[in-house]
Amino acid sequence: MLILHIGSPKTGTTSLQGFLTGNDAALRARGINYVRAARPHIAHNPVAFAIPNDAHHEMLAEIEKEVLAAPEMTHVVSSELFFRPMLARVIARDFPPALRPLTRTVCYIRRQDIYLESLYKQRAKNGLVSGSRQEFLQKNIPKLRYSDCLAPFLELNPDATPLLRIFDRALLKGGDVIDDFASLALGLDDITGFERAQGDANLSYSVEMSEMIGHAAQVQGVNSKALLRELRKVERDPLLISSRDTFTLEERRGLMETLAEDNETLRSIYFPDSRAVFDMTDLEQDQELPQMAPEMIEMRSAAAKEAMKTAMDNLHPKAPETAEADDLADEESGATTGAGDYPIWYQEIFPAGGQQGFYHWLGRHGLTYVERDPRKLMVTFDNLHNVGNKELARNPWAASFCRDRGYSHLGVLAQHPDWYRDPKLIQFFAGLAKNGFFKRFDKVVFAGTSMGAFGALSFCEHAPGATVLAFSPQSSLHKGLVPWEPRFAKGTAADWTLPGSDAAETARSAGKVYLVYDHFHELDRRHAKRFEGANIVRLKAFGMGHKSALVAHRMGLLKTLMTEAMEGEIAPLAFYRGIRARKDIFLYREAVAEALVAAGKPERAQTFKDAFKRRRRKIARQEMIRARRAETRRKAAEAQ
Repeated sequence: MLILHIGSPKTGTTSLQGFLTGNDAALRARGINYVRAARPHIAHNPVAFAIPNDAHHEMLAEIEKEVLAAPEMTHVVSSELFFRPMLARVIARDFPPALRPLTRTVCYIRRQDIYLESLYKQRAKNGLVSGSRQEFLQKNIPKLRYSDCLAPFLELNPDATPLLRIFDRALLKGGDVIDDFASLALGLDDITGFERAQGDANLSYSVEMSEMIGHAAQVQGVNSKALLRELRKVERDPLLISSRDTFTLEERRGLMETLAEDNETLRSIYFPDSRAVFDMTDLEQDQELPQMAPEMIEMRSAAAKEAMKTAMDNLHPKAPETAEADDLADEESGATTGAGDYPIWYQEIFPAGGQQGFYHWLGRHGLTYVERDPRKLMVTFDNLHNVGNKELARNPWAASFCRDRGYSHLGVLAQHPDWYRDPKLIQFFAGLAKNGFFKRFDKVVFAGTSMGAFGALSFCEHAPGATVLAFSPQSSLHKGLVPWEPRFAKGTAADWTLPGSDAAETARSAGKVYLVYDHFHELDRRHAKRFEGANIVRLKAFGMGHKSALVAHRMGLLKTLMTEAMEGEIAPLAFYRGIRARKDIFLYREAVAEALVAAGKPERAQTFKDAFKRRRRKIARQEMIRARRAETRRKAAEAQ
């Protein structure tokens, strides 16, 4: 007997072939032979590859020879490439006559809309999708007419109707294609003791995650396979795994209606006693699936961005000081605006722009100034994340925030990780102060994160009375002042004899100084402790780690804090109420777990991680319920 497995895509074909290959000896002992002819690895794909050169006849003859040499065995041939109309016709036409009466075809198929989603995600992950999802759907409809692929195999052995199985874990024996195939095709009802591949090589990532992986491969030149390996190592957020999230209910319903005639052909041949090939009751509902709700899409996108960032950092490790301070910038940093390749400041102050301002390049640092509100000035400093950025459309930190709020903005761009220890930059700020630049404004706010926070605290002395908003700042990197600071080697190597090298001193000249830092982060806490005075307001961002600004941004709190710093003041009580939302942020989980491990409590760290994961799942379920109810209300309103 010969089992000819036609491996339709995304039905566990690779896993099944791996099982057959990995258990070769054990299967032979049970009278089952996974044919070795024309199979250099796990599949018989070379037969299909040889068709264009008409060399497949020899391979089919080799298969015939091996099968006929052991008539007492059950033989298996498997290839996913046979599930193609043209190749199927050639294989069926040229199949050895002696094998035809011995052959039974076995194939697993998925409902087409579900298969198309899997295909889209697979292509997207490899950067092979061009155009919209809707264009992809229309383009691939011809490939979804399964009868074109299966019809040729009906001719192989008219006395043995092919075994066609629906790839649905609820319908498969043991919920697994290997158990199902072993039982129905090979007669093995119990495969206990056989080797089974471990792991989750084919995770059903969300469509957002899949598209981000492909973008990294296509645009950034990242090896997608290497990136996927790193992503599997990342502690998985439940929101990264999702299905039925690619096409709308209307699109999926329309697709299945288009294929209804072809599916009826399949039913009449392979499932004559059934009403339909596939269960499509889920397509009969009026409500869109919760997965397609904007809230869920936003949550999945945020989770995917976090996972991608971690995996990319692991794939391309940065220098310790860069890795430590990276990803602090909010969405403003380096933001483009959609108006060509020009940064925000240039669009406003170029000769035909609507605002006055200036740009100065000092060799290591640059300054951009856009004058909007004559009363309010925001002064921001790049963080380490943007050092060395050579993009034409580069903006200083918080550029679009200031534009949207109408604030005048002086932004400092850094091309070197020197913590702004640059004589030219210091002299430039001194010149601005001498010329009364800062005194023109009723309110001046200096802001930044990490290295940028040091810049804000250091240079605020040029505008006495200014407000400072500093996220996870360093007070200095002078070894004589902070001998306990091991981070930021390049910054430590800068010239710390220059004026303003101890931010704990320069901050005394400011009005309010808001220090946002994680009290559990030892190094950040020690820097914060060096600041003293009645003007210091400590906002202890417990569990937000060194990336306090990024976590604040993920909570939607960062812009609120910056606005409050400019428009009035930041109330500590309101701040602590605001950061309650951090318990839903993945970075918060990472920071707390890291702090617990550092404190010698790895068991508590794992318990915390597990609790966080349960909470995220609960939130996801609640969002789905809310989305479903909102859709119900919308439908009811339309009906009225």
